[in-house]
Amino acid sequence: MTSDPASQTQITIANRYEGGFVFFRDGYYYLFVSATDCCRGPLTGYSIFVGRSEDPQGPFVDREGVSLLAGRVGGTPVLSMNGNQWVGPGHNAIFTDFSGQDWIVYHAIDRNDPYFEGAVGFTKRPVLMDPIDWVDGWPVVRDGQWASNTPQPAPAAQPGDVYHDKPQPVKVAVPGKLIAGLSDEFNSSVLDSRWSWVRQPTTDQYAVGSGYFTFNTQSADLFENSNNASVLLVDAPNSPYLVETRLKIDLPAEGCCFNYTQAGLVIYGDDDNFIKLVEVSIWETRQTEFAKEVFPVPEGYPRYGNTVVGPPGEWVYLRIAHQIVAGEEHYTAYTSMDGVTWVRGGTWTHELGNDAQIGLVSMGGSGFTATFDYLRVYQLKQQVSQQ
Repeated sequence: MTSDPASQTQITIANRYEGGFVFFRDGYYYLFVSATDCCRGPLTGYSIFVGRSEDPQGPFVDREGVSLLAGRVGGTPVLSMNGNQWVGPGHNAIFTDFSGQDWIVYHAIDRNDPYFEGAVGFTKRPVLMDPIDWVDGWPVVRDGQWASNTPQPAPAAQPGDVYHDKPQPVKVAVPGKLIAGLSDEFNSSVLDSRWSWVRQPTTDQYAVGSGYFTFNTQSADLFENSNNASVLLVDAPNSPYLVETRLKIDLPAEGCCFNYTQAGLVIYGDDDNFIKLVEVSIWETRQTEFAKEVFPVPEGYPRYGNTVVGPPGEWVYLRIAHQIVAGEEHYTAYTSMDGVTWVRGGTWTHELGNDAQIGLVSMGGSGFTATFDYLRVYQLKQQVSQQ
């Protein structure tokens, strides 16, 4: 192994991935890599992504055909949080048992018991293991169910042993009936009366017309104690729903640095309690960030955590699905580059309550414009994923 840069081949863009593991199967090298912060206790959004190549030196591309070297960085989610006790699944290895079943071994964090006793901030990361299914040439953990939290059938550990299990395919969120009274195609020349502002900007910073809502990015934010960004709000349903928007930010497709210019959706309880799904510029990358902020928290606990989802295009489609599961509010992210093929991201739990609202933000740095094509709110349906 050499440290000479001239003899090395870069296989992912900087400031996105770490903890790589390469696995060969059916003519492809699969690069499993982890992204975001590994160790933020109960707000750890660390997740595993994959790209594949016929050459071990790449280029590696994801299921959407996007390179892991692209500025609008590629990577198909393999494992993220699913709403059960485990968050931050990442930093993995793969092995094959004696029956030919592939397995993923990884770290994760119990959100109900995240720290070593007497050491708040020192995140515990026990090792978990789950089977990998292969669908159309791409790996999915437990057929998309992701991390298990109950005893599971063990690998075939001896010659002649057979692994017997087949998880149920995951159900993904899809739009049901449009809730017209909460949706907006932005066909008017003024904002509809259904909307309200938190910290309304001056009228030269936003506009409505020709089927678009344009909103200049602000040198302001919603992040812990920096709560000075404008938020455009509409009521959210009190029943399970899916909210979707189509968005473009006129950032360059790649290049440094426009940290952390962003725009997208929020599910807003207040300035310190929200769920956020945005396109964001992080150093030389453009990513879709799915974040949670919560307050108050116990002393020493984090207030903000994030994961990432699928690659953005020039336009990106963003969805957040909300439902109640076992008495908890679950929020799941979906992104798309074409509005047809969707990438499912992780699920955050939160306690935003019935007064939460749906919002649009454009913040993190000035000098750019976010263009929203529409805001559509649907009743939530679910169907079995075809991955």
